[in-house]
Amino acid sequence: MASRRAWPVTTFRLVVLGAGIAPAIWLLWQWLSGSLGANPPEAVVHFTGLTGLTLLMVTIGFSPAFRLIKWPGIMIARRQMGLWAFFWLLAHMVAWMGLDQYWDWPWIMRDMMNLAYVRYGLAALILLLPLALTSFKRVQQRMGPGAWHWLHRLIYVAAALGVTHFWILTRADYLLPTLYASALCGLVLFRLIDAFMHRQEKISRNG
Repeated sequence: MASRRAWPVTTFRLVVLGAGIAPAIWLLWQWLSGSLGANPPEAVVHFTGLTGLTLLMVTIGFSPAFRLIKWPGIMIARRQMGLWAFFWLLAHMVAWMGLDQYWDWPWIMRDMMNLAYVRYGLAALILLLPLALTSFKRVQQRMGPGAWHWLHRLIYVAAALGVTHFWILTRADYLLPTLYASALCGLVLFRLIDAFMHRQEKISRNG
């Protein structure tokens, strides 16, 4: 009976696993088939960044989805999705350093100092690093729920920095970065409204 109850969660976690692995399979296929356009290294850098930002937004969206449908499988798989987002954003930085900058560290440091979009992207990744390192149960237990939840609110700041990074990089068609910015604003608004309602319910119970 317990296994029957667990299979939807297992299936959902497999879907999340597929969401993390499928882009890598697609990218490898495109690279091997020569379908990445005139500048394959640039295409890899852009694809890894967009994949990471998309998975990060989906990770943020898991909390509102749980609030709406109350299915625990969403929260169980959220850590997995968040780690995939971090993996792809880290791959984005490595691809930029290796394929675009050719591991030329003086050049990399110069771009970090002079280009705003590089600083925004790097700041987002730095903020996500402690979130990835503290996403495991043992660390959560040592930190305590209060400190852990406060730390993991940095995901919203990291996402905002990521969207800003994407916006600055865009040269002509701003539709996609506008959609990402709008989605993030909607998710933040939902979070604020939900927190306000939760506080009001708590006051009503205590009063």
